[in-house]
Amino acid sequence: MSFIFPGFLFALSAIAIPVIIHLFRFRRFRTVYFPNIAFLQQLSEVSDKESRLKHLLVLIARILGIALLVMAFARPYIPSDDEGISPEGNAVGIYIDNSFSMNALSSQGRLLDEARSRALEIASMYGPSDQFLLLTNDFEGRHQRFVSREEFISMAEEVDESARVRSTAEVMKRMEELFAHEGFSHQRAYYLSDFQKSTSGLADAEPDSLPQPYFIPVQAAQSDNVFIDSLWLESPLVLPGQVVNLFVRIKNDGVQDLENQPLRLLVEGQQRSVVSYDLVPGGESVVELSWSAGTSEVEQAYVEINDYPVTFDDRMYFSYRITREIPVLALEGEGRNTYLHALYGRDELFDYRTMPGFTIDFSAFAAYGLVLMSDFDRIPTGLSMALQDFVNGGGSLVIFPGSGMDIPSYNQFLSALSVDTYAQLDTNSLRVSSLNELHSIFRDVFEEIPENIDLPRTNRHYGITRQVASGGEDLLQLQNGRPFFASYPSGEGMVYLSAVPLRDEYSNFQRHSVFVPIMINIALQSGQMQRPYHEIGSGQPVLTSRRGAGSDQVYALRRDGFEVIPEQRRAGNQVQLFFHDQVEQAHNYRLYLGDDFVDGLSFNYDRRESLMSFYGQDELAELLADRQLGFIQVVDAGDRPLDQVLHEMGLGNQLWRLFVALALLFLLIEVLLLRWWK
Repeated sequence: MSFIFPGFLFALSAIAIPVIIHLFRFRRFRTVYFPNIAFLQQLSEVSDKESRLKHLLVLIARILGIALLVMAFARPYIPSDDEGISPEGNAVGIYIDNSFSMNALSSQGRLLDEARSRALEIASMYGPSDQFLLLTNDFEGRHQRFVSREEFISMAEEVDESARVRSTAEVMKRMEELFAHEGFSHQRAYYLSDFQKSTSGLADAEPDSLPQPYFIPVQAAQSDNVFIDSLWLESPLVLPGQVVNLFVRIKNDGVQDLENQPLRLLVEGQQRSVVSYDLVPGGESVVELSWSAGTSEVEQAYVEINDYPVTFDDRMYFSYRITREIPVLALEGEGRNTYLHALYGRDELFDYRTMPGFTIDFSAFAAYGLVLMSDFDRIPTGLSMALQDFVNGGGSLVIFPGSGMDIPSYNQFLSALSVDTYAQLDTNSLRVSSLNELHSIFRDVFEEIPENIDLPRTNRHYGITRQVASGGEDLLQLQNGRPFFASYPSGEGMVYLSAVPLRDEYSNFQRHSVFVPIMINIALQSGQMQRPYHEIGSGQPVLTSRRGAGSDQVYALRRDGFEVIPEQRRAGNQVQLFFHDQVEQAHNYRLYLGDDFVDGLSFNYDRRESLMSFYGQDELAELLADRQLGFIQVVDAGDRPLDQVLHEMGLGNQLWRLFVALALLFLLIEVLLLRWWK
């Protein structure tokens, strides 16, 4: 046991005062009259024994009371393993969480302002010769170096909110890496954060005790938040003047009911729709908005709600292209297919092109969202690989087999796409017995399906063998339970498989009325689903066409004087653009190749910060113990000065309260002895 103020121990000399009093037994005598002096000796003996015992107990109580009170003023404590702050040679790392959730309000104001103030308190505990390291979610290069106390204070005062989302485990790892390159003998790291559950990452943290870490939670007084979680378009293609259907998911991460709250839609700066929504505490709602598309090549918009004080997630930006023509490519194995030409070639909506099987330009596939392959008896290796890249890149492929199909050649290709394979030719006459009206291809095709609907018939067909992992979904099914026409997700695209060639001797499918809506809707839903927005800081590439940049042209993202040049990588039929941490503000941007406009891109903030659920001190301590991170000290300063709390923590287990309680106890014993022992 040690003492903070050992000088007070000199006051233990006050113990001599009750000792002197009891030695001289200063007291007043009184006369007692006895009728018979024979009892005087006996009374004297009994009274003297009781008196000596009583005075001895009172003396002990007084001595202990005074001694314990003096020791309480000397501030006794049991030293901890922490050696405390060294007079010199200290290296101090301080992390200030500047994510959007730190905009919440506490009793002392904004959490970020409180964290900055706490960081300055910590710096004041150390000397001017000590070295300081500042970390924020931005991981800025100027912060990832040790500086003097004055420079640290200047940088800490400049810390502002950031769109970057870093887990606590990620920050700890970076802190340890920076300290590992230095040779400081005394190292400490302080983490000032709200310790949000959705972004803590402590479950994945690895035990490491260097530098000595301190978690200092700053807690919001109110943690309610309503936010736009996500949105998506109903159709991958938007045609000029067509009704656009947008779905918006809104979440209520709070405890209050919300009724008739407005959700606004603005397209190209003009308000196009306002709808209301209701939300229960902890619930979510999917709200649908509809409007008519314009005629521009690209339209950019955003939806917004009203909420306070966390506002970064109240608006979500998105972009969509207006499709004037749908590119369709037909690969013809044995001459021109009149049915496909009649369907697509005469409609201005489709840019229909054909290629004979003996002169196929594989590089042209990237310009099409839909490829139709018909009347091929076998699939060459080069065509097989090109089609795999096309489908994996998001394209849609429809396969009508040839009349002399080489089944092993086809099945090798289909297996590479992870879809069903063909079996031998079945010459039995069958009819299609069922139509899957729930399939997306048949959406809005039928108002009502009659019980005895007329469906295609087949005179002969190739059996389609169902594979367990294919994920196939039948559009049309034969009487024998096998697929007649089926769809399969493959890579980023879709594969459609027909059991018959488009020949009259096989079936009447190509002449049947159901053939038209199936093939038209396949084209309308072809190509990769356009992402309406991207997430800042996700690290995911932005995909664009295979159109690469020349020696004098580069891709550039621009908006109102802002411009960044992304990293460009070629990947199959597409170009991947990596923006890394260059885009910091959520907004609608325009992508250019040189001076040519390419596309509209929208960026939004990470929604993980929107969940206002935080670790309290007890929860945090329990989690750290479970993860064998007990060496991390959780600091609960409350309204007290942080430097004072940290100084006391360095002293270990303080005992002054116990000594005061014991001193009062012995003084109480003295009073009871004097009052009740007669």
